[in-house]
Amino acid sequence: MPRRLTYRRTSSKHGDRIDLRPALRQAARHDGDVMRLPRTRRKTRQRRIVCLIDVSGSMKDRSDSLLQFAHALVQSAARVEAFTLGTRLTRITGALTLSDPNAALTRVSEAVADIDGGTRIGEALEAYLAVPRYAGFARGSLVLVLSDGLERGDPGAMTAATARLARLAWRLHWLTPLREDPGYEPRTAGMLGILPWLDD
Repeated sequence: MPRRLTYRRTSSKHGDRIDLRPALRQAARHDGDVMRLPRTRRKTRQRRIVCLIDVSGSMKDRSDSLLQFAHALVQSAARVEAFTLGTRLTRITGALTLSDPNAALTRVSEAVADIDGGTRIGEALEAYLAVPRYAGFARGSLVLVLSDGLERGDPGAMTAATARLARLAWRLHWLTPLREDPGYEPRTAGMLGILPWLDD
């Protein structure tokens, strides 16, 4: 899982900074002598992961496996947020916290009203970014978009929203199942527009 440095520090044999408090305590115990300089380093913390899953009709054959992937991610990693994209945006993190995969996916299917519907990726991403709390989730995070990128709405909206998301995120990865074909090349207006903003 990707990690980032925090401002908190912890003891470390090969740290980059001397820890003065224990050094002074050590000196007080040994008549002013410091036997070994204690050092500290900055702690690391797992970066938040934001998973945006396309559940439109063009992804119908893969929606279940992608939701299972999101469930496994929520169960195995800390600080994961999951949403579905279709004609609207739905947060499914709470449903995926159930340990039983079948119960979790049943809860997701009850919450998501636009499974196997149309594709409005741009509008859904704009809806995500319009909620300050959700946009805050993306700041400094690894953002995974699981979608074939077949936008039925305005490709310009998809490009603009992806650009804004990329500026917030630590890294933005777009995973398309169409890439299973060795000869795949992005040709739709939406995918061509977002390519400069993707890290992978």
